[in-house]
Amino acid sequence: MKKETLLLLVFLLLLPTAGGLRAQDPYRDASTGTVGLRLDGGASWAFGSSFENIGANQVNLLQPYAGACLLINIKPWVRIGADYSYTRMIREQLFTSLQPETGNVYRDFKTRFHGASLTGEFDLVELLGRGKGPGRVGLWLGTGLGFLFSQGNTWNVSVSNEISADKQTIRIRGHNEPLSYNAPFIPVTLSLEYAFLPQVALSIGGGYRFLPGKTDLAPRHQAYAKAGLVFNLTGKRYRAKQSRPAVDPGYIAPVHDTVYVEKIVEIPVVKLVEVPASATVSDDMLPFVTFERGYSRLDEQVNASALSTLVSVLKANPSVRFVILGWTDHTGTDEINAPLSTRRAEALRDYLVGQGIDASRIVTVEGRGKSHLTGEEAFSGIARKAEAVIVK
Repeated sequence: MKKETLLLLVFLLLLPTAGGLRAQDPYRDASTGTVGLRLDGGASWAFGSSFENIGANQVNLLQPYAGACLLINIKPWVRIGADYSYTRMIREQLFTSLQPETGNVYRDFKTRFHGASLTGEFDLVELLGRGKGPGRVGLWLGTGLGFLFSQGNTWNVSVSNEISADKQTIRIRGHNEPLSYNAPFIPVTLSLEYAFLPQVALSIGGGYRFLPGKTDLAPRHQAYAKAGLVFNLTGKRYRAKQSRPAVDPGYIAPVHDTVYVEKIVEIPVVKLVEVPASATVSDDMLPFVTFERGYSRLDEQVNASALSTLVSVLKANPSVRFVILGWTDHTGTDEINAPLSTRRAEALRDYLVGQGIDASRIVTVEGRGKSHLTGEEAFSGIARKAEAVIVK
């Protein structure tokens, strides 16, 4: 048994190490607008009952705990949980001395608890760090309202010791009685979560329940410690969209430098009409392209509109020289983000050259690492981009 426990601990320690190699994966996407499932188990302790352990084995105070929770992730720092749990309580009263009168020598009380609760949880790491962390570690504090459905039974052994002048009579009687009660409770939960994979997190924590309307046999308080896994069931919420227009709405990029128009006078004549290129080209006319988190492959289908506009503007203004810059969001380390941003800039350069843009017009191709955006935008799709910037 000790060997199996040791192997399990080693396995749990290796999981976060393996997940550390994927620092750019969408940890925040997994906790934004998604549905998750938490499965956990541990031990519970019920106390404050009018039925206390007397002369019994105190090991019975700790009982197994198992639970499951459906999580609705609203934002990276807030979620709602619908929780179900199962645990139990055992109480024994044992009197070792036999009095010369009727009394309870032994009494056993066992209860099974089915708890259901609705809680709101807040990630203290995100709130205190204002979204600047990597999104892999969360410290969730929650509270709400729950209801405890309890069923159990008591086993009583009564003894009567009757002594007369000629004899002594001892009678032993047993009685088993089923019991049930329901009581509301107020939960408080605290759990530390580490996302070793984008869609899976390890959770370690505990909780406390206060039963303000308990009966005599119900515990006043319940505490529990648990460990488990949190799974994201819905994958990525959405593909981040660009927050600025792909091109200036008042600008129409010409397709050709010249067009031919037929003008009928007395006989058909072909007249050449010159259409000049735009005299002033600004950066607003050059849309940027976005990338999946952790990748530098340019998705031409997703960026079809931006790429088409960008190529049209650059071809219509052949004298414009520009630089290409690549960026990443704030997830991950600088050692990972610096080369990743460079590869994104190179991917956009290769596409433009492949579409007929003269490579000599490109002054430099640079990766700038993390974008200058702040707050929630620093982790969105507009931060994972490559763009062309005009050289004045």
